[in-house]
Amino acid sequence: MRERLYEYLAEQASGGSASSEELLALILHGRGSDEAFGRAFLAGLLSDDPRFVQDTADGGWQLADDHVLETALSEAPFVVVDLESTGQRPEHTGITEIGALRFEGRREVGRFQSLVNPGSPIPPYVAKLTGIDDGMVADAPSIDELMPEFARFAADSVLVAHNAAFDAKVLDHASRMILDRPLGLPTLCTFKLARRVVPELDRASLDSLAEHFDLHTASRHRAMADAELTAVVLARFLDMLEAEGAATVGDLLTAQEEGDEPRRLEILVTRHALESLPESRGVYWLVDADDQTLFVGQAANVREHVSRLYLDTAHLSGRQLEMVSAVVDVGCRETVSDLETFFVEADEMRARKPLYNRAGRHLPRGSFVKIARRGAFPRVSVAGRINGDGALYLGPIKGKAFADDASAMLARLYRLRTCPGRLTPDPAFEPCELGPAGLCTSPCDASVDSNEYRRQVHELERDLSGDGSRLKQLASGGSEPGRDAGLLGRLMKLQRRRHWLVNEHSYLAAFPTSDPALMVVAVLEGLCRGVTRITTAAELDAFLETVAARGRGAVRSYEADVSTIMAHWVRRSQADDCLIVDLDDDEDRAASLARAGKELAPLVDSLS
Repeated sequence: MRERLYEYLAEQASGGSASSEELLALILHGRGSDEAFGRAFLAGLLSDDPRFVQDTADGGWQLADDHVLETALSEAPFVVVDLESTGQRPEHTGITEIGALRFEGRREVGRFQSLVNPGSPIPPYVAKLTGIDDGMVADAPSIDELMPEFARFAADSVLVAHNAAFDAKVLDHASRMILDRPLGLPTLCTFKLARRVVPELDRASLDSLAEHFDLHTASRHRAMADAELTAVVLARFLDMLEAEGAATVGDLLTAQEEGDEPRRLEILVTRHALESLPESRGVYWLVDADDQTLFVGQAANVREHVSRLYLDTAHLSGRQLEMVSAVVDVGCRETVSDLETFFVEADEMRARKPLYNRAGRHLPRGSFVKIARRGAFPRVSVAGRINGDGALYLGPIKGKAFADDASAMLARLYRLRTCPGRLTPDPAFEPCELGPAGLCTSPCDASVDSNEYRRQVHELERDLSGDGSRLKQLASGGSEPGRDAGLLGRLMKLQRRRHWLVNEHSYLAAFPTSDPALMVVAVLEGLCRGVTRITTAAELDAFLETVAARGRGAVRSYEADVSTIMAHWVRRSQADDCLIVDLDDDEDRAASLARAGKELAPLVDSLS
């Protein structure tokens, strides 16, 4: 897209300039009515390319007559930067430290260094990695205070970083928010250059390059130390590329892309379709020329998110680029809460069956320890979602690694199997190392019969429902007492939550939707047994009667998704967007549902 606009301005446009409408007509089908959207789209596409300059008077664009790309390497201004952050997505991240060095003609002429108050807590794992904690940044300036100074420091330079896409995007986003303009600097990535200059390296990380060039790496993961190391790596690369004939900044930027396949994107979606998307929370779907849904997703700002697919093509995988190139239309349903967003996304996934979504990616992030209860020799494993398979689910647990460790520990303490697949005992079978070590009773080689094995499973179920004393006793006498005690301590924190054993929880949940209506979900023993939108008390009564009459059979795929969503949300039962009314398992099911329905009556009345 950029090349098409560059050629147009260089060869066809009068005086090397053109209005936003002229340029948009070259890359987007159809005319639009939202001038602000058009200008923002072009700014996102061109603002970081030094070949283009925006006319601040009328919002048009022209080619720069004299820009940094033509500067000789012997005179080129480089600002080598490294950021430490809270570790989130670039547009939402909180910067905790900036370290930067400015070079002109290979000579260092200035430094910029500061801790930054990110305005939010620093996650413990980030603090451990960087050594920067909340106390260190409490009195530090905010990025709002520092950005104007950094923009002056980096002006008219080439921004250099390792994995520069992240640092450049964070700084550009901050500049847009604080200075009301993009940072607009050409970006040089030493990671990309490493792939081009030292292709023999298996990894192009900064540590790998330091080892390759025998460089000192003290104080790694602090901003200035990493910026200094990146600057030394850049100097080595400049020597190597100059020896190959590179003479200008433009040659450097070309070198970092060499060897990559050209990434061409033909935009088939109309400008009107993009303009029609809301600048608010919702669920969107991408559609091709055959009216097949390609992808369903959610976003806090749907228009911004979908537009970014066409602006950040350099960061799309080949599969994603293939998908975006086929989109001719975009649909959307606005939502009023995060919970409704997950429900609408699951609903659209079920109805549209998109080609490019990966299984389970539309569900809240988290894992469950799954204790199977069917079959002669059930196993302990980790699952990403709740299914109506009769298993006991423990969680949700944040962090797949912790879920894996917790699952392995429980299996080890109760000597249960973790191996996948259906098991047929065979005395001639050679068990894995867990059997001889006494950590599994080895049903695989018929060392234990199904009755005794199921007793082990029942013991685990019983102890998970207890006060934890039996678990602590087993952990203290296990094969890894220190490690097991630590894992169990983390599990006991989960146990203090309501309903960490998902299957022991039956309730009605209700929350408002954008219709307006009330979404009501009936969860019995951890599984969704009904979900509907209602607007009247009569509709609620009819729904509850249907749920009461329904048996305990299997749940459908959509209900499994809803069960998983609600298992995550029940931990937030005090949230304003969802009312949860517990059902009494000792009470008649119909009576318990009717009683809970009366507690929902005020919400239903509020709809009228």
